[in-house]
Amino acid sequence: MGTLSRIGLFNNEAHPLLKNEKRPTFRNFLLQLLKVASEDPEEPTIGEKEIMERILTLGHCKEQSTAMNTAKTIIFLGLVEQAGIPAFCQSAFDVACFRMEERLSYTSTEKDMVLLYHEVEVEYPDGQTEKHRATLLEFGKSVNGKTASAMALTVGIPVAIGALLLLTNKIQTRGVLRPLEPEVYTPALDIIQAYGIKLIEKRE
Repeated sequence: MGTLSRIGLFNNEAHPLLKNEKRPTFRNFLLQLLKVASEDPEEPTIGEKEIMERILTLGHCKEQSTAMNTAKTIIFLGLVEQAGIPAFCQSAFDVACFRMEERLSYTSTEKDMVLLYHEVEVEYPDGQTEKHRATLLEFGKSVNGKTASAMALTVGIPVAIGALLLLTNKIQTRGVLRPLEPEVYTPALDIIQAYGIKLIEKRE
């Protein structure tokens, strides 16, 4: 993703090539980002090897393996295709998002997954130590034909709980609080677990 950014694919400013009524192809647009000159811009040779070499030559990354992975990603996203770029794409960011939405969307049989693993080592004044491990594993859920992603659930529900605790005056302290305060996390964790989101905790 860092290399794609350095190439310019996440630039959200209007791109001159995308202002014309005659729409460029994905391939033409990529060639301009990679500063590839060709006598025949419609049919240049642009495969994994050529893209990798341009990325390295332009200094977008230093490692050949990273450049090759980026080249594979560019091809997978269809950024070398001769299809015209839709008119609503006005920036490189629009182009990248359009292709990612097409190629990376989940099908009706797929679900996303969130995996969190926390490990904290505690050292007590007497010299004894403990290791605390907490693991969270969540999958997207489908109910009545509607799918909620694991990412949406594990981000949205805690935010909603925080708002609920404020609106019901369960949190009396004012100002910006970190969730490390018992006043915040004790009721929040109880409600989160009631929604079925639970950390598996171990102590050694």
